[in-house]
Amino acid sequence: MRERSVWRGCLNLMQWLPLLLALGGTMWITACSDQSTSETPPDPDPDPDPDPDPDPDPDPEPGCGPMPDGNLPIVPCTVGFGMATPAGSGRHLEVPETTVYKVTNLKPSGEGSLKHCTDARGPRVCVFEVSGTIDMTQLGTYSIDNEYLTIAGQTAPSPGVTLRGVSLRVEANDVLIQHIKVRTGDAIEGRTPGDRDGIYVIGKSDNPERQPINVIFDHISVSWGLDETFTVKDTARNVTILDSIISEGLWYNMHPKGGHSKGLMISAENMLIKGNLIAHHDDRAPLETTPSAITVNNVTYNTRQVGMRLSPLSNNSAHDGKVRTTTIAGNVRLKGPNSEERRDSAWVVISERRDGSKLYIEDNLCDGWKNPDWPCVRVDTSEGMGFRVDEPPLWLDGLQILPATQTLDDVLANAGARPAQRDEVDARIISEVLNRSGRIINCVGSETILYPSAQVSSASDSQVTGGIPDCDSSKTAYVGRTVEIYQGTGAGQQSVVKSQSCSGNTLTLNLVDPWLTVPGTDARFRIHIPCDINAGGWPVVEENRHSLTLPDDYNAVTESGYTVLELWLHEQARNVE
Repeated sequence: MRERSVWRGCLNLMQWLPLLLALGGTMWITACSDQSTSETPPDPDPDPDPDPDPDPDPDPEPGCGPMPDGNLPIVPCTVGFGMATPAGSGRHLEVPETTVYKVTNLKPSGEGSLKHCTDARGPRVCVFEVSGTIDMTQLGTYSIDNEYLTIAGQTAPSPGVTLRGVSLRVEANDVLIQHIKVRTGDAIEGRTPGDRDGIYVIGKSDNPERQPINVIFDHISVSWGLDETFTVKDTARNVTILDSIISEGLWYNMHPKGGHSKGLMISAENMLIKGNLIAHHDDRAPLETTPSAITVNNVTYNTRQVGMRLSPLSNNSAHDGKVRTTTIAGNVRLKGPNSEERRDSAWVVISERRDGSKLYIEDNLCDGWKNPDWPCVRVDTSEGMGFRVDEPPLWLDGLQILPATQTLDDVLANAGARPAQRDEVDARIISEVLNRSGRIINCVGSETILYPSAQVSSASDSQVTGGIPDCDSSKTAYVGRTVEIYQGTGAGQQSVVKSQSCSGNTLTLNLVDPWLTVPGTDARFRIHIPCDINAGGWPVVEENRHSLTLPDDYNAVTESGYTVLELWLHEQARNVE
């Protein structure tokens, strides 16, 4: 377990020598060998000073105390946007009080389920007496709608809790989610593929009570999204994502646009993205369209396109009239087997044109990209170079960051739901980054997916038409795939799709080879999605149980400012980190 927000030592050179050489040669090694633990973060002298602590107490108890603004961080020893939230602790009440719900089964809903806790109202904490997989595929979407919530996945017995088959939506204020895995997947059942994100923080722009504020994700593993793997929309504010693994957005699967493996998209105002691993995606690792964000000490691995994109604020009407202030430092981009040679390997691509923007992008490492004028940056607008500033225009008092040379070691050691007890998926992802292996995948398992299916509304010898759930006329998702007549007149025939078109949700497929028997309107067709490139199937998560004995008088506030229950949860977190 590491101490949060604390400087780590240099990399083990024998272990990392090949990677160091690939990412900058002997300069890295010299920099590491010359570095002392009192070195300052990779910024000139921002105001306020980040003030790193080079030699903290290795196991502070009961915590590191308040943030510089005097508020207690809901994740101890940490600063971040929204970090002053009480979440489910009940500390915001005149007499602090919370309700603890014990999750005692793996059912998707009902008494003793996780959803029973999250659907309740008032300050509440979800703790787990069971480990395993909660299969929520039939729900499609699992929404958190009620404020003041803590989901404490660290309390589950090993190997922890996985949410399967669901798009997890957060639409409430003051939420802390820790130490759980969200693996969405490609079941035909569930949320519409074109809108099946792994985690989705979203509200309603026309409803002030549905605009999530103060949302913290700490040590999360999320994978196998069909749309974005992780999205935070502009309807949210004050959101922090810490020490998480965002991996393997599914590429050529059921999405109506075809290939769509996307990582992390953020557009909420005031975001901190720190210490995360974003691995095996086509793009958006991350994509940022927000006027105010800090992105530090993250690792992106094996993106087909670039790493991070600064999409222009003009693309988002919610940010009209706002000026971009962005701080990006200490990040690493590593190319992988799917990173296209014809594309560059910059850490970040700037597409911003908004007058008055200020971009601090320094001390990042990228694999092979050369820009002596602005290292690891590709500027795609004529205005972009003029936005560069020498000091972070956006900072959090007390934020401590590592130099980029230490980021990879730190992230691989500490990211994910349970770094001390990683499941086979997270362990594989970490190994693939270490070995520069793995690939962008199409499916979770190897079995061919038969989707979409439709009743034939009309057909000719070289064409078939029918209605599907979502059809995207701008894309060619089904071109090159096999279409099969599997019921009715003409059943058993197959052909390859030459081209497609959409009229609303009516899909017309034009064929390479004509039908021998023209399908009738009693027939049904379906598309074959090959899954030869896959994740190896769903992991088996052991269902283990233990009995949790809550501390006495757990609502009492201790000298630290935290409640007795919170200190107990902090100890549980240290056990899995």
